[in-house]
Amino acid sequence: MGMWDLRCMVTGLPLTANDPATAVLLTRVGDGYRPAALGLRGIYNCYGTIDSVVEDVNAALVWRYATERLADGRLAVRADESLEPTDEVDLLLEVVERNGLAFLEDDPAAFDPAVTLDGAPLHHALISQPVWDGLSVRGDTPVDGLFDRLFAGSPTAREIYQARLADVTDLVRHLGAVDDFLTAHELSWAPPGEEGQRYPVDLGAQFDVEELRSFVEEARRDWWDVEPLRLAIDQADRAVREHEDAERHEPGRSTVDLIVPAALEIKRAIALDEDGNAI
Repeated sequence: MGMWDLRCMVTGLPLTANDPATAVLLTRVGDGYRPAALGLRGIYNCYGTIDSVVEDVNAALVWRYATERLADGRLAVRADESLEPTDEVDLLLEVVERNGLAFLEDDPAAFDPAVTLDGAPLHHALISQPVWDGLSVRGDTPVDGLFDRLFAGSPTAREIYQARLADVTDLVRHLGAVDDFLTAHELSWAPPGEEGQRYPVDLGAQFDVEELRSFVEEARRDWWDVEPLRLAIDQADRAVREHEDAERHEPGRSTVDLIVPAALEIKRAIALDEDGNAI
C-alpha cells in the first residue's frame, strides 16, 4: 500500500508523517473493543502505527509481557511475520498494525491474523498526542478502582501491571481520563479502519491538502467548545497552513513531500515524553 495517513480516533484530526501520537493496545470485548494496556507514546510512521516509542516503564512492561507470552505460546505470530525476544515494543506494534488488514474490503473472510493473544487478534487505537495530553490531565483518582474499571473486560492488563501498578499510576489516570471522555461523548475505542467509529478512514491513502483542511475544520466544529482540545486543533491548523503555503509554491506534491521545516518544528515541540524529554 505504500505510505498512508490516518485520523485521530477521538477528534478526527489528521495523523501524518512524524506526528506524535499515543497507541493503546485493544482486544475485542463483545461487539466492541477495550484497552488491553496503557498508552504508548511515539511518532506516527506513515505505515499505520507509531515507532520511536518512549522507553519508559510502561513500554518495558508491555514488551516483557509480550516476550513471556511468545515463550509460552499464548502470543502467536503468523508464519510470515517476525517477532523475536530480541526485538522491541515498536516491532510488536508493527505486527499488531497488520491485523488492520482485516478491515480492508478485499477478502476479509479469508483473513489470517498476524498476531493473536490467547487466540484473539490484537489491535490498537491511535490518538493524536496533543489530544491525548489535553484530555489526560493528572488527578488523584484512586488507582486500584480505576484500573479495575478500565480493564474489567480483559485480564491482560492485570497480568502486565499487577506487580508494578505503583510505577504507572499517572498513566492509569491518563487512560482513565481519556476513557471517561469517550464515554461522556458516546465515542468508542476502535482501531484504524474500523467503520463503526466516529471518524472512519480508508486504509492505504495519503491525504491531500484539501482533506487535511477539512479534517481540521470538522474537528473545530465538533470539539472547539472542549477547552482542553483547542490547543490540539490550533496545532493541527498551523501544520495544515504550512502544507497549504508549500503547495502554493509547489502544487501537486504529496503531503509527505510537503512537510516543511516550520511544520517539523511544531511537531518536535510537542513530541515529548512524560518528563519533557524529546522523543
